[in-house]
Amino acid sequence: MMGGPVGALLGAAVGHNFDQAQSQGKRATVPPERGNSQEHIQDTFHSTAFQLMGHIAKADGRVSDREIATARAIMDRLRLNAGQRQAAINDFTAGKQPDFDLDAMLKAFQRACRGRPAFLQPLLELLLNVAYADDDLHPHTHARLLYITDRLGVHRLQFEALHALFRAQRWAQRQNQDGGGKTHDHRQTHDRRPTTAVGSLTQAYAVLGLQREASPDAIKLAYRRLLKQHHPDKLAGRNASLAELARATEKTRELTAAYDRIREARGF
Repeated sequence: MMGGPVGALLGAAVGHNFDQAQSQGKRATVPPERGNSQEHIQDTFHSTAFQLMGHIAKADGRVSDREIATARAIMDRLRLNAGQRQAAINDFTAGKQPDFDLDAMLKAFQRACRGRPAFLQPLLELLLNVAYADDDLHPHTHARLLYITDRLGVHRLQFEALHALFRAQRWAQRQNQDGGGKTHDHRQTHDRRPTTAVGSLTQAYAVLGLQREASPDAIKLAYRRLLKQHHPDKLAGRNASLAELARATEKTRELTAAYDRIREARGF
């Protein structure tokens, strides 16, 4: 299963740009250089995305079943037909080869998508989903991501804002899934928890707009209501700026840190 905001971004950004091409059965391959036609851009995005996914999956030395499953889930999201899926599989396989020419492929992508920066965020979202398919981000994988973003001309702060948004949404998604009656040991996922500090219980209650006498049920209700109100998912389909996404991510972290501070103090 894909984590993070990829579903919303794929639907709003990638899907909008490629629905017409997919309905006509275009193949997802990198064709010879033939100008900046929409068809060429569409084909180049697909091929670039799956080659980079293969490259990212292999960055830690092996491609796991979960990484392959994530790539296949992305094919489903993109509604690829049989021919496109086979091309995507071939591209994924090419990207994980030792002789894969990463720099040449990135240059081809930049030529095809020059003047269209909106393609960068969906591309990076796809790579983050593969990078986190096994839950933990391997240092070698992180280094590859940073190299790719640098070569694509994405400022480091912009990528880190997107990365922070991805982690916050992914963590919140796990929280929502765990809220369905399952007991969850927060200590097992402390390494994936947002790290914004809340210095005191007084501050934590203030962040959630509560009094110290609030019942556990009232605390949980306030946390879920505020998380839903400020969640970055609300911005995903509105072409929000990176600054807006970063602010939403920080608010989500603050709310979660406050809730965890109170939960730990009250023992629920």
